[in-house]
Amino acid sequence: MKSKIKLSAYSVAVSIIIIVVLVAACALSFNEKPVFYILLSLLIVLFVFALIYAPLAIKASPEKITIVSVLKKKAIPMRNVESVELFNPTLGSLRLCGSGGFMGYWGIFKEGDIGRYAAYYGKASDCFLIRMNNGDKYVLGCENPGAMVKYIELQIN
Repeated sequence: MKSKIKLSAYSVAVSIIIIVVLVAACALSFNEKPVFYILLSLLIVLFVFALIYAPLAIKASPEKITIVSVLKKKAIPMRNVESVELFNPTLGSLRLCGSGGFMGYWGIFKEGDIGRYAAYYGKASDCFLIRMNNGDKYVLGCENPGAMVKYIELQIN
C-alpha cells in the first residue's frame, strides 16, 4: 500500500516564504561576497536536508513500512512494530531537531503525553503513531491515514 503526503497550507506558506526570502537575500547581497556565500550556504544546507528528510510518501508492505523522500528511503521493519493508532500531534510538541513546517514536518520531536518521537508528515490531521518493540515511536502522515493504520494492523496481527 502506498499513500502520498500532502502538505498543510501552513507548511506550504512557510516553505515559500523561506525560499523567497533566502533567494532575495542572496540576490541583494551578491556584491557583498562573504554575506552572499553565507546565505547561499544556508539555502543549500536547507535544501539538502529537505531532500534527505522531507517525506513524499509512505509505503507499507508485509515486511516493512517505508518513508520515501527524494534522496532517502527509511525502512521500519514490520516485525518490530508493536502497535499503530491514529494520532494528532499538538501545537505543544517541542521540536528537538528538524523542521516544523519547511517542506513538511520531519525530525525529532517531544510531546508531553507520548514523549520523544521521530516525525515524518505534511499535515497534523493526517497522522498516525507507530510504537516499536524497543520503545521508539514514529509519527507518520499520509493522505489516507485510516486505511494505512488498518493495513499495518493486519500485518502485525
